Amino acid sequence: MIRAFHVEHILILAFLCLVPGFPVAAQPTLDNRVLAQTEPTEAAPEPLLPGIGTGPLEAPPPADPTAPAAESPMDGGAMELDIEIGELRAIDPDSGGLLEPSMGGLGIGMWEGVSRRLLLRLLPQLPDRYDSPTLHDLARRLLLSTAIVPPRTETETGGVMAARIERLEAMGLSGAVAGMLDLVPEGNRDPTLLRILIDDRLLAGDDDGACAVSATAGDVLSGTYWEKFLVFCQARAGDSAAANFGISLLSEAGDAEDPAYFKMVGALLTGGKPKVRSLPAPTPLHLALARVTGTALPSDVLEAESLAVLRALVDDPAVSDSVRLEAAELAVLAGAIDAARLAEHYTAVEFSEKEIAKALTRAEADHSPRNRALLYQAAQRQELPVGRAAAMQKAWQLAAADDMYRLSIGVYLPMLEELKPAALSWFAADAARALYALDRLEKAGEWVSAAARFGDEPEYRERSELLWPLVALAEGSARGPGQAAWLKALRARAGADAGLKAGLAYSLFEAMGEPMREEDWMALLDGVSRAPALAADPAYLRQFRRAASAGRRGETVLLALLLLGRGGVADAGPQLVSEIIVGLRMVRLEAEARRLALEAALQGGL
Repeated sequence: MIRAFHVEHILILAFLCLVPGFPVAAQPTLDNRVLAQTEPTEAAPEPLLPGIGTGPLEAPPPADPTAPAAESPMDGGAMELDIEIGELRAIDPDSGGLLEPSMGGLGIGMWEGVSRRLLLRLLPQLPDRYDSPTLHDLARRLLLSTAIVPPRTETETGGVMAARIERLEAMGLSGAVAGMLDLVPEGNRDPTLLRILIDDRLLAGDDDGACAVSATAGDVLSGTYWEKFLVFCQARAGDSAAANFGISLLSEAGDAEDPAYFKMVGALLTGGKPKVRSLPAPTPLHLALARVTGTALPSDVLEAESLAVLRALVDDPAVSDSVRLEAAELAVLAGAIDAARLAEHYTAVEFSEKEIAKALTRAEADHSPRNRALLYQAAQRQELPVGRAAAMQKAWQLAAADDMYRLSIGVYLPMLEELKPAALSWFAADAARALYALDRLEKAGEWVSAAARFGDEPEYRERSELLWPLVALAEGSARGPGQAAWLKALRARAGADAGLKAGLAYSLFEAMGEPMREEDWMALLDGVSRAPALAADPAYLRQFRRAASAGRRGETVLLALLLLGRGGVADAGPQLVSEIIVGLRMVRLEAEARRLALEAALQGGL
């Protein structure tokens, strides 16, 4: 099928490659959907499948999880071009990004059919943290993807790029923020972007660079934030008169309700070392002042709402070792840093031989970050695989009690991957669950096989049988053997809740295109247990259905993130999660849908 290609799109693509700082690796590829794009429309989209519009979505046929990902028209690829001369529009630098499809980008045409007004309304609503690794990854990729944005109308203000960068900052992804800021021409930096740029440089310890931005920003900057920052720069430069005058203006304006700031900026002027007893809402400027004045910060800085600040505290010498360790754990849970970095912090904690010898007793008595580090080091010192596996099993059990299971399995992943399944059948079910949760499907399958072959004890056999839904979701087929044994084991383990858990599994299978038998569903209508009624926001769900039905990938992902929110699959019912999975599959995000289904299964107790 030949699609029209407007000259303006050729120029936009060429422009993106010439934007200062725009990486060559992120240069976009052409794609069929962008070629067909004209003005976005608010009209109801033509459904891709019969009967789908604003009603519940119908799952596409199942896909082979081992097959290469299907090429999406949004991702580029071979095409025939029919050049159509159209009126040129101003090139929008908001289309820039750091990810092209080969790097995980969602496609240069992902915003086709979406109005700029709707995009600017929804982007700021994205959560700053997610309880789902899959949703966190989708949010990051959505915000970083190179994609042509909807055109601006004469009455619309606000930039898509600024909204994207602001959300990346809120997620604590400082590296991504710095890369995206490099794509923005200096003349396009509004007050929001200037503030983010300055905060980013302060958190990186580049005080000179931050103050240089302020010096060249002119009259764009105003308000308390900028006045406080200007005083900081003046004090650093030794301009005491100007800094003191600024402090007096802040005080007269009633902005003296920040004692930590005034103590530290005063010390910067006089050379003293103040004591800050409480700072529950630290800012990048507070951290910069503490750094240059040598001020020790209190432990309540861990109450920081800003993930960018929390991430900076992980390596901040102004706080104690225990605060840095706890900040690292919180940052991992929020997705601001990875588990490997936390493992480095665990390894750096110093323990005596006596403490190492009593690691398990201490960890059981006090579930603290320090004792989690102690148990990690004790596991590292185990020379025999059986000892290391036992330490991991206990660490995961303790972490699960504190809602830190995902953090713990991520930290222990390198150790887990070194173990051989054959001699550790008693550990096989735990290992397989951890690996499924970490999206290591092939490795998980090896442990499942070991559990089936070597699990002779009834307890181990039952734990192996309970893995069936995870295996079926990972392999893309619920038709193989294992369902009957799973149901029997599930009833023995879950009791009255067995029907709810079975219903969750069946819903996920059907969302992945595997219809269950009528008798499977009928068997659950026993009235023993009923799922609570959870309702999704009707306006967002309606728009999600429209977007997925029309194949609008960017809008579908954006609305999925908003529907599931911070709580992710844990706080949503099976019906909503299943429909989100179907919607992702309809916009050809099959792997992401499968990962979300596995997350839902694991968090649902399967």
